[in-house]
Amino acid sequence: MINVQGLGFRFSLFLVVAAMLVVLTTAEFFYRATYENEINEANNDIEELFQTVGATASIAAFLEDEDLAKEAINGLVKTNKILAASIKSETLYYQANVTEAINKNTEPRVFVVRHPFMPEESLAEVNVYPNFEYIISQAEKISTDNSYSLYAEALVVGIVALFITYYIIISPMLRVGRSLHKITPGTNERIDMPDYHAKSEIGALVKDTNQLLSKVEEQFTQERQLREEIEFLEKRFRMLFENAKTATVLMAENGIIELRNKAFNDLVEKTGLGIKQDYGELLDELFDTPEAMKSALQEAFARNEFATGEYKLKSSADESAIWVQLIASPLITEEGERYFQLALNDISSRRQELQKLALQADFDALTGIYNRNGGEKLIAKLMRKDHQFALALIDLNGFKAVNDIYGHDAGDEVLIFVAEQLKEKIRKNDVAIRWGGDEFMLLLQADDEDSVQKVVDKVNSGVKQPFYFNNETKPTVVSMSVGVAFYPETSRNLHALIKLADIAMYKAKQNKVSAPDDYLIFANQYRLDDEDMS
Repeated sequence: MINVQGLGFRFSLFLVVAAMLVVLTTAEFFYRATYENEINEANNDIEELFQTVGATASIAAFLEDEDLAKEAINGLVKTNKILAASIKSETLYYQANVTEAINKNTEPRVFVVRHPFMPEESLAEVNVYPNFEYIISQAEKISTDNSYSLYAEALVVGIVALFITYYIIISPMLRVGRSLHKITPGTNERIDMPDYHAKSEIGALVKDTNQLLSKVEEQFTQERQLREEIEFLEKRFRMLFENAKTATVLMAENGIIELRNKAFNDLVEKTGLGIKQDYGELLDELFDTPEAMKSALQEAFARNEFATGEYKLKSSADESAIWVQLIASPLITEEGERYFQLALNDISSRRQELQKLALQADFDALTGIYNRNGGEKLIAKLMRKDHQFALALIDLNGFKAVNDIYGHDAGDEVLIFVAEQLKEKIRKNDVAIRWGGDEFMLLLQADDEDSVQKVVDKVNSGVKQPFYFNNETKPTVVSMSVGVAFYPETSRNLHALIKLADIAMYKAKQNKVSAPDDYLIFANQYRLDDEDMS
């Protein structure tokens, strides 16, 4: 089947059409040129015929010889190119076929007959009537024959040109095209060089195409290698992702989880909430305080930053709380789709350890009650909330003698006993603090001296119980000296409040021998100067 869109067919059609246009134009031109040439030739022939019989006509007119005139005229009309002729002088007239010529409206050509001896003198005139029908028919015949010859010649030339073009250009290009069509890109297949075209434009096209195929093969090879590397890395990444200890999810903006690893499922199962496809926007259904979490994340996302924070998860189990460190970052694909990557590190154990460390930092290891650091935090907290309270600073009397006589173990025993008495005798809302060494402090929810006096007296009664060390028959007794300051009545400054309580306590300590019952003194009567406040 002929491919009408093929290069060979289109080129052949173009060549034929172009040849026909050229032939038609040329044939028309040659037809007209030949026609005019034949008309001119016929006129020239008529003139030559007259020249042939002109001498006879001249003598016939000179001699007035009718026979010679007849011979001359009949000689003219014998040719096919002359329809009729006549000779006319003053004494002589002869014509042949003039009537027929006149009937055909043929215009004559007039020739002057000169004197045979005096050329400047005219003797007669000869009218020659051309046979235009014959002349035109002959001119048309010759022109048509020439046109046919030109058509035939053009056809032969066109066919030869077509065959030459086909075998030199079209056929090699078709072979190149078929070869290129059969080649699989990325392989080592190449186009064979057509014969006799190593240095032609077709050869250059084949070379360039082969170079392009080589580059394509190289790119395909690199792409295959890159794809293999990507597949390798993807497997490694998936292995790392699936086996990562950190719970990780990739979720769409609508909350649908696109990717999750085993650690995330394990973490959700640990909460007892159950595995499902989504847990709300930014996993808010998993968190104990979702609004705070979402607010922090959205604020960071607005600054185009990743967000991080520590949050407690909801849990249906009765086990200890689950805390996670959340790291979230927004991702935008090349198509403009928005995703979120969230990593949740289980920090429950670390949180518990920090709580233990916090307890260790705020509680006394020997007695189990608050230490000075924890006590100062409690006092500062009450002051921030503007609560009224009494701060009772206690110093033990006789404790140094216990350490000196019975040793530090005995001293520790006394401290533990005192701390137990403090915890036991104070009220539920009051707090006992080991301030340092043998100093203690009571943080009392009281705003009057009577309430403080009752609590401290009760504590003092418990502390003054006798100790017997090393089977001694003589008991050892410790007592207290107490200084009390009120917040905010005594001072609103923490440092000043403690300083004033300390001053009052030392005043009470001066009474331990002379007036032991006056072991409690209130600091309202004392004031600090600017130097003591600093």
